[in-house]
Amino acid sequence: MKISLLGPVGTGKGTQAQRVSEALNWTRIATGDLVRDQIEADTKLGQELKRYSDQGEPVPDDEILELILPHLQPAGGWILDDCPRTINQARMLDEELENRGIGLDKVIFLEGPSDVELIERVSSGRRHSLATGRVYHLENDPPPDPNEGKDPGPFVQRDDDTEEALRRQLESWREEAEEIKEHYDEQGILTVVDAGQEVPEITEDILEALGHPPKR
Repeated sequence: MKISLLGPVGTGKGTQAQRVSEALNWTRIATGDLVRDQIEADTKLGQELKRYSDQGEPVPDDEILELILPHLQPAGGWILDDCPRTINQARMLDEELENRGIGLDKVIFLEGPSDVELIERVSSGRRHSLATGRVYHLENDPPPDPNEGKDPGPFVQRDDDTEEALRRQLESWREEAEEIKEHYDEQGILTVVDAGQEVPEITEDILEALGHPPKR
């Protein structure tokens, strides 16, 4: 099964993608992580991506597709975390998947909290593990005690989790979101999930929308 998990920043896409991928033993493909990996490795592509990041510009659609396509294998289940982010990406992704003889089975949209709530949620509590790349939230999904051995951390707030940066991300998302929703709704594969619920309840709603597939 191939799915995409979408929504504005702060709705918990990373957390839910992690929880669903672990529950079903699927591969999680996180576009943000792929971008940061390239930048940290200082590859030629990473240098280009850093330039966009430094200037506060979105990464061009073709470069996003270049990053994710090697990971979209026909075999097995995978969950695409935070892609597509534009209607052009959605159309390009459809074409590329069709060329591989596959397609998205379900697109999950996380919606609910207001922009003010989303900004507060991220800026006050989102933390990233430098050891594993996992995303946590101090209140809703706190990181484990490093002594438990599950994730040693450290758990840090990213430099771009500022109010100004988050507002830009939300504005950019709102410009594309409705058209993306319509695109997948017309294909009959869209499900909207209330992101204002508790983390386990959101996970359960996603699994229900997927038909509770068995763990691989």
